[in-house]
Amino acid sequence: MSSVRFHSTESSTPDQYDVVIVGGGIAGSALACALATGKASGTQKVALVEAFDLSNHVNWSPRPDQYSNRVSSLTPKSVAFLKKIGVWSELDLSRVAACEGMQVWDGVSGARITFDAANVDRMQSSFLHQVFSGATATVNDGASNELNEDVVSDSEVSPLAWMTENLHVQYGLQKQILAHQAKRVKLDVFEKTKVQGIVANQNGSAETSGATDISEWPIVHLDNGKKLQTRLLVGADGVNSPVRSFANIESLGWDYSQFGLVATLQIDPTTSTAPGNGKGIAWQRFLPTGPVAMLPLNNGLASLVWSTTPKIAQDLKKLPPRDFCSLVNAAFSASPAELDYLYKNIGPDGKPLVDFQQEIEWRASVQEMEASKTMIRGNSVDAKPPRVVDVQENTRAPFPLRMRNSSSYVENRVVLVGDAAHTVHPLAGQGLNQGLADVECLARVIEQSLLSGSDIGNIHSLTPYSSERFLPNLAMLGTVDKLSKLYNTDFGPVVWARSLGLTAVDNMGPIKSEIMKFAMGLEEPIPSKRH
Repeated sequence: MSSVRFHSTESSTPDQYDVVIVGGGIAGSALACALATGKASGTQKVALVEAFDLSNHVNWSPRPDQYSNRVSSLTPKSVAFLKKIGVWSELDLSRVAACEGMQVWDGVSGARITFDAANVDRMQSSFLHQVFSGATATVNDGASNELNEDVVSDSEVSPLAWMTENLHVQYGLQKQILAHQAKRVKLDVFEKTKVQGIVANQNGSAETSGATDISEWPIVHLDNGKKLQTRLLVGADGVNSPVRSFANIESLGWDYSQFGLVATLQIDPTTSTAPGNGKGIAWQRFLPTGPVAMLPLNNGLASLVWSTTPKIAQDLKKLPPRDFCSLVNAAFSASPAELDYLYKNIGPDGKPLVDFQQEIEWRASVQEMEASKTMIRGNSVDAKPPRVVDVQENTRAPFPLRMRNSSSYVENRVVLVGDAAHTVHPLAGQGLNQGLADVECLARVIEQSLLSGSDIGNIHSLTPYSSERFLPNLAMLGTVDKLSKLYNTDFGPVVWARSLGLTAVDNMGPIKSEIMKFAMGLEEPIPSKRH
């Protein structure tokens, strides 16, 4: 099955579009779907350009017991947006797992904070929303309020988040794109097509199309010989965005001295000591080398995201499955010193130099004895995650971690969304949600510009998007970066201070509820000052 209207005839005259989206990942495809559903934007001519084969997403049909290793946490706000643009109904809900709670703890001190969706205060958030969103008023045609009402109504029984594979979301997006094309929406998709270059003006002279001056419209050169000239060029093309380079927008930030390792795990849920065998609970432990997280999936599976040093990440990838599972179990229970001993006993060939399972089981037995003594003394024992029993073949994959934020999200005729605009450390699981929030905002701004008769590519029309998204994205990136640095140390005074703060927040219901509500995207939108 093909998901494109493929144009292969070379032409020296550019084809004209209202919007050209470079990048057919989740952000780019979601924007294409959002524009196609708009009352005004649905009449525009849109092109989506993607270097890879999107038909693989349309034809995606995985086995129920197999999950890909890239899993995202979708907040209620993101889910409401996917519902609004018709994507959620395309998904197989048996592959969507509800995350009802989180257990987060310090691997050095043991200080813990527990999040439970049932304890979220549904009243309007105030402090965090003002800090992260600022006081900047943005255009609001009513769509934002409508979206928020959808989130709030659903949130009465809403989990903290829904876990599903990125491939699954892409499947839903491509199905919707096909549906829009079948309805004769002017949406062209160029898959397996690379951008060879972008120029501001083909010949340097003023050009007109009817009564429209198109001399400032960017021209995108594709490797199939096509040229696309567009009123608005959208960069949804990732961290190394050619669109951002064309617009001469700086990308500011740094690489962490960490890699993330993802994998799909098979677990034994009966081994968890949490209520309900820990069903629907995400587990995250902060270690001096980086956080390790286990996210719930269905069918007795879980997704691993382990941030650690580059060497340890590569060693974890090479370990035999049995020893890898033992080390994952140890990462959620053993002391940092014990883990360091195990890391150092991974040989150059990836084979352990000691019997990992025997070492870890002995240490676990000692911990259980200590826990039994604690229970005898009448003290409660913290809930434990389920035991990992296997890892799916070929799902272990390391990737470098970085933090980036573009100096600007807009220039005249150019706008950036998703990873092209910003990249965040995965410890908070907010990367995809930030990208979808970008897309929702940009689609709303474009719709409002069209309804008011404005030029959607003019920088003044794009400024409301930048005003609404830049500050919250920057605040999220900064907060996650500081958390990463705060927990990547075992220095005594720092451990004491962060543990004190974690315990204090865990005991402050209203503050903890506000943190959860903001993370879930349930904050009220700031009223517009434009009428």
